[in-house]
Amino acid sequence: GVATFITSALTVSNHVMSATYNGSANFITSTSDNFTQMVIKADSTTTVTSSINPSVFGQSVTFTATVAAVSPGAGTPGGTVTFTIDGGSPTNVTLNVSGQATLSTAALSVGGHTVTVDYNGNANFNTSSGSLTGGQTVNKANTTTAIASSGNPSVSGQTVTFTATVNAVAPGAGTRTGTVTFTVDGTEQAPVAVNVSGQATFSTNTLSVGGHTISAAYNGDDSFNTSASTNITQTVNKANTTTGISSSGSPSVSGQSVTFTATVA
Repeated sequence: GVATFITSALTVSNHVMSATYNGSANFITSTSDNFTQMVIKADSTTTVTSSINPSVFGQSVTFTATVAAVSPGAGTPGGTVTFTIDGGSPTNVTLNVSGQATLSTAALSVGGHTVTVDYNGNANFNTSSGSLTGGQTVNKANTTTAIASSGNPSVSGQTVTFTATVNAVAPGAGTRTGTVTFTVDGTEQAPVAVNVSGQATFSTNTLSVGGHTISAAYNGDDSFNTSASTNITQTVNKANTTTGISSSGSPSVSGQSVTFTATVA
C-alpha cells in the first residue's frame, strides 16, 4: 500500500506537499494532510589548481577554480568566484557551465605566491573558499647572451663597439636589467648597465694589431639567471697611411739651406 515519488528539482524554499489516493474497485479515494518540505541551500567546495607550478618569471600561468556541490546536495553551482593573489586586488570571474573559472597572469615576481578563491554562492549553493596547495612558485628565467662587433676586421686606432644582447629564454619573458661584463683577452672590463632593450655596449680604440678574444657575461638580476656569450675574435690590421712633403722655401738660391719636411698621417 505504498507509492513513492522522487525529485531533485525542488528549489530553495518551502514547498507544500500532499498525496491523493485515487481509489480502486474496493476502496474509495482519500487525500493526505498537507505538509511542508523545506529545501535549504546545498554546501559547496572550492578547489584551485595551477597550469604549471613552478613557473618562471614572465611565464603566463592560468589558475583554475572548480566549485562543486557537497553531497547530498547536487547540481552545478553557478555565480561568481573571487581570485586573490598575495592579498592584493580581488578579481571576480563568472563560473562556466562546468562550475569552473580561470584567471591568467604573467605578472608574478620571482618567489612564492598565495592564491585564494572565494565562491560567492548563489540561490542554491552556500559560499566556500579554497587555496592553491603549497602556493605558486616562480623561479628566475634563463637567458642567453650574444656579442657582436661594429666592424671586424678593424684597423689600428679605429674605435670598435662591442654590443652584448641579453634575451630571455622562453617561456620566460620581461625586461632584463643589471649589468654585463666584457672580457678582452682575458681581462675583465668595468661592468656596463643593460638598457631597456636588453643590450650593453663597450667601445675601445686601443686594440693592438693582431687577433683579440672578446666575450660578454650577463651578471643576472632579481628575475633572470646569468649567461655568457661564446668568444669572438676581433682582428685588427695595420692602418693605412698618407705621406706628404713640403719645402721651407721654393724656389731657393744657390747655397741657401732648404729644409724638406715629410708628414705621415
